Amino acid sequence: MTPIDKIGVVTVLILFVLMVSAYFYAFRPKNKKKFEELNNFVNKED
Repeated sequence: MTPIDKIGVVTVLILFVLMVSAYFYAFRPKNKKKFEELNNFVNKED
């Protein structure tokens, strides 16, 4: 493997781990209420 291949493999592995952790963070049931409160924050009038 060339150094470029190794950099690519490391990058893909890091991105994969980050995507999986973001997926489980977003769909964890205990975080549902926090995300539900943010679902309309752009249109909310104060």
